[in-house]
Amino acid sequence: MSVDVQPKRGYFARAMGAERVVIPGDQKLSDEVRAWTDGYGVDAAIICTATESNAPIEQAAEALRDRGRIVDVGITKIELPWKLFYEKEIDVRFSRSYGPGRYDPSYEWAGNDYPVGYVRWTEQRNFQACLHLMAERKIKLDELTTLRAPFGNALEVYRELMQDGARHAGVVLEYAVGPIAEKPAPEVAVTREVQISQARRVPEPIRVLDVIGAGNFARTMLLPNLKEEIEFGTVVNQTALSANHVKTRFGFKEAITNAAEAVSSHSDRALLIATRHNLHASLVQDGLKHHRHIFVEKPLCLTPEELRSIDAVAENSRGSVQVGFNRRFAPAAIVLQSQLSSIAGPKSVSYRVLAGALDPAHWYSNLAESGGRVVGEVCHFLDFFCFLLGKPTRVFAQPTWPASGRLAFADSIAVQLEFADGSCGQLIYSAEGSPKYPKETVTVFGAGITAEITNFLKLVVYRDRSESKMSFSSKGHAEQMGAWLAFLRGNIETPLPYEQSRASMLLTFAVLQSIQQRSAVEVL
Repeated sequence: MSVDVQPKRGYFARAMGAERVVIPGDQKLSDEVRAWTDGYGVDAAIICTATESNAPIEQAAEALRDRGRIVDVGITKIELPWKLFYEKEIDVRFSRSYGPGRYDPSYEWAGNDYPVGYVRWTEQRNFQACLHLMAERKIKLDELTTLRAPFGNALEVYRELMQDGARHAGVVLEYAVGPIAEKPAPEVAVTREVQISQARRVPEPIRVLDVIGAGNFARTMLLPNLKEEIEFGTVVNQTALSANHVKTRFGFKEAITNAAEAVSSHSDRALLIATRHNLHASLVQDGLKHHRHIFVEKPLCLTPEELRSIDAVAENSRGSVQVGFNRRFAPAAIVLQSQLSSIAGPKSVSYRVLAGALDPAHWYSNLAESGGRVVGEVCHFLDFFCFLLGKPTRVFAQPTWPASGRLAFADSIAVQLEFADGSCGQLIYSAEGSPKYPKETVTVFGAGITAEITNFLKLVVYRDRSESKMSFSSKGHAEQMGAWLAFLRGNIETPLPYEQSRASMLLTFAVLQSIQQRSAVEVL
């Protein structure tokens, strides 16, 4: 049942599904309710008025059944007549817009969702349900729209809506009809060569290392390869307990929880950053401002804007940045690249990654912290293509599994890459598939050669009519740490120049752009 003071809105209410329409003054609400509900009264009344009168509250209370409910949505006067509300024991509630999660910073800004088992309908899930009903055409948008007006008439429309007795319920402001100009894509791909004048070789050996973010990955894959090779200075972790645990285990001199303090102190020390992804860009910028030589675990950053900010700081820094793209340092990768360097003509590379299903409780599922799997993980494999094939020129990507529900971002994708020399690459990164299949498989075809890497532990090369098999024991973590140490000691130039890592990140952002636009993206 719909109640409105404007008789002309009756048709609109019926079109939206109201079984009865009551116009106070023309009809008596209590009589209509009694006839409609066999004398019991309605279960609930939703107040959407904006008035200084208490009449809507009193009318709603009269229409309610015993122990009925009033829900206030509008900004309206509410004075509760004690006798009526007491005798019916009426429940009064206020709707704080959108649903649970609204005005909660940890939900709206930090992305901490409420478990569906405890809070079925949250702000986000309410919107999803609404979009689903709209897609199913179960919300009658045509009837909801009572006026379409040119955008130039916006002020006039708003003035009319502000008047008492405004007749319109839903207004659509339309721009001039005509050919739609093609909107240029955001500049996220490589649009020009950028040379950052970072240090290629340290002027004097760096003997001490500070670490920010010593989680499980750093403790198992990075620090063991650095221990006893360089002096450990300060370790920073989120809690004092975890920081002191790492200090004791690896022999750091100091353990703290303040990352800014660690960055600003001891600019003569190297800096390793292995925090969650959303902190990488800001920590790298701070480190470069203090002229630190930095190793940052991938990804370098989460957005093109963050990358441009790093560029600006790097231009004026005496420090350097190396990103944790370890696959290019794997022994199998080095041998394969050596084999391909003597092969003329384009190559075709297929890289298949069986990533496995992502636990929704894992921090990678928090888009704000991880950037999603494309930025957080796929960047790794895109860099490997650049390592083997050189400069990318064009990319097309698509999701291979719907991005919806608990993981509302691309979790499985297929990518087609073109390179300047005519080579091409195909990446399939999938959370689906059998765990019995190898996690990573790289297959290369070139003139007279076929090669395949399996998990970077085995390499088979078929060249002309010969076959050679090689075994390895590393995916490149130890080798990359060793190369970085050699750089810090002044023995070699930087083993992974910033421009190369930058190009791999821009390629990653181009992949995201292609997914979003459903079209190929030029990498100029």
